[in-house]
Amino acid sequence: PKERLEGWIDDVIDAMEDGKADTLGTLFTSFLSSIPYTMRRKEDEKERERYFQYTFYLIMRLISVYTVYTEKVQSQGRVDCIVETPQYVYIFEFKLDGTADEALQQIEEKGYAREYDSDKRQVFKIGASFSSETGTIGDWKCV
Repeated sequence: PKERLEGWIDDVIDAMEDGKADTLGTLFTSFLSSIPYTMRRKEDEKERERYFQYTFYLIMRLISVYTVYTEKVQSQGRVDCIVETPQYVYIFEFKLDGTADEALQQIEEKGYAREYDSDKRQVFKIGASFSSETGTIGDWKCV
């Protein structure tokens, strides 16, 4: 129903405005769980990861008045997704059937947060793994 979706959108916006990155993980896990498994069937592993990444990006673009980047090119690689709010910067790295720790390690190794070292906003580094088995977020960590 429309009211339920609007409530979910309000919850995501509130979590982003309040710097509640862990709440975002819960909200996205719940939302992705509602997508029928037949919609995500892809044989190619790279395409499966892109499906999740693209779904996440579209959701953020549709509900957000913030700046949203996908595959943002930096000096050492491409960040899966960055969302900039007036008070916070959320740096997301996604892994398909991997771990949130692997995603966080990539953020560190590639220096994805360096661009924001002189920025006064608080930076959240979020590692998330998408599960091809469950079709939702399998692991989510924020530092």
